[in-house]
Amino acid sequence: MILRVTIKNLYSFKEETEISFVAGKSTIHGEQVSRAEKRDDISVLKTGIIYGANASGKSNIIKAVSMIQKIALSSIPKKYIEPFKLTKPNNLPSKIELEFKAGKKFFAYGVEFTIKGITEEWLYEINSRTDREIYTRKVTAEGNEFTFGPVNGNAETQQLLKFISQSTPVTDSFLAEYIKRNGKGLPLVNAVYRWMKENLKIIFPNSRYNGISIRVEKDKDFAAATKSLLEYFNTGITDIRRIKVSKEDIDLPKDLINNLLSDAEPNKNYVIASSSDSTIYFFETDSEGITTTYKQTAIHKTSDNDEVPFEMSEESDGSIRLLDFIPMLIDLRLNESVYLVDEIDRSMHPMLSQKLLEYYFNHLSDERDTQLIFSTHESNLLNLDLIRADEVWFIEKGHEGASHLTSLAEYKPREDIRKGYLQGRYGAIPFFAPIKSLKW
Repeated sequence: MILRVTIKNLYSFKEETEISFVAGKSTIHGEQVSRAEKRDDISVLKTGIIYGANASGKSNIIKAVSMIQKIALSSIPKKYIEPFKLTKPNNLPSKIELEFKAGKKFFAYGVEFTIKGITEEWLYEINSRTDREIYTRKVTAEGNEFTFGPVNGNAETQQLLKFISQSTPVTDSFLAEYIKRNGKGLPLVNAVYRWMKENLKIIFPNSRYNGISIRVEKDKDFAAATKSLLEYFNTGITDIRRIKVSKEDIDLPKDLINNLLSDAEPNKNYVIASSSDSTIYFFETDSEGITTTYKQTAIHKTSDNDEVPFEMSEESDGSIRLLDFIPMLIDLRLNESVYLVDEIDRSMHPMLSQKLLEYYFNHLSDERDTQLIFSTHESNLLNLDLIRADEVWFIEKGHEGASHLTSLAEYKPREDIRKGYLQGRYGAIPFFAPIKSLKW
């Protein structure tokens, strides 16, 4: 679970800016909080909602989390690095720090970096009162300079750790290098890497979950949950299935199809989404090298209960978007996952966004630390009968073009917060210039 995200000199963030999902003292909707179990533990919100006008910086918060995940698991993704551009010259490093809960422990992982590589990297185990160093890295002209907290192991372990730290490339994270080289002595590094890789999941507006029909076929519990959710959201779709198609009926570039078929290896499969519509194709090669092609379809039923397959291109954008969220809702119901979703309401009716959030809330459990953080324009969610004030953040840009964040909890609202938001009481809404007479 994410506690805080701190961003500096990246995208639309100039000065150091923090968004927090640490729970306040309110007892309203207590099921939406993972409560501290011990004295030094930290209570964490299971939901975070980010509001703002277009181009205010909502997506940049999620992009920053995606950035630090990429760095933690591998290296600096140079093509995604965009320091704050409205200050000249800007040769300062960018910074991201992520505080999070993995299992029963709390951590702070951070990096400072430029397009040339990492300048600083750190990992601490934290609680409500103290921080305990796991490692700190500074990159100078002479190379890596490391300090370590307690190391578990003998002299051989210490020597391996020294070798890995000194040879970590400037573009790569020590976190990833330690895992890649089977490092020893810092067991909490393994826990942090595993959380970054397996628990933290990010959905952007164009993200697609391509394998839903395969999983429906292979996992009976997932299939039952999918059908239940399709019925709950009442899209008219009753099931998702694959059907066989011939080579001539595949809506993909012919060169791509020929290359896939000619390069097919026994027992190797491919999933490809068509760029011209929403169709998902599956190329499956058996042990004898024979490739069968399928496409994903949506099943509807007639008034006589007969099944009729629909092309995915025949479904609305909202239904397609919802299909991308069904695996997320099932995962959040069953596992300790953290999802960040950019523009959760995109292409969906306002009631669908609300029903999605209600479903998530209704299946929260004290036994699982799940978390759903999303950006949205949907003002109907601003309802204190549904959400907590400390779950909501407003983002807007100041006169210098930098993004700033404000928590709804700072206003201590007792009013119709949706009405107050639309009236501009909390900021984070678009303002327009006066309409002037036009001469044609």
